[in-house]
Amino acid sequence: MAKFLKNLFLFLLIFYFSTSIFTGIVMPEIPLYFFATLFVLSMAVLMTEPFLKFLTIQINFLTYWLMSSIILTGISFLLRIFMTGFFVENSEFAGLSLSFVEINGFVLNPILTILVFSVTSGIISAVFYVLEKSD
Repeated sequence: MAKFLKNLFLFLLIFYFSTSIFTGIVMPEIPLYFFATLFVLSMAVLMTEPFLKFLTIQINFLTYWLMSSIILTGISFLLRIFMTGFFVENSEFAGLSLSFVEINGFVLNPILTILVFSVTSGIISAVFYVLEKSD
């Protein structure tokens, strides 16, 4: 039970961080809906390990990342449809100019915003899973 609560709290923080980075993901203004959205996203990632065990797939960084990204993509689309106040809009990258490389700004449509959000959150979740597993 303590491990579950620790992972739930960790994933709540991961998704709070991820949703604050992506400007295209608008979280609900009502606190109950806000926490419910974070809770649903966290529970989706917590289902990754049982799904992989059910499918008899070895759990490592790559499989955990892919499965959590797939689950998060589906849950994000469901939240977009059913959660009040949860919106996915265009996400804009302003661009980056370093001394040796220049990246022009671009706009991600809502579907790509969900995909990039899911992949990024999946990578962060997989890193924490592997770090916890190595203890």
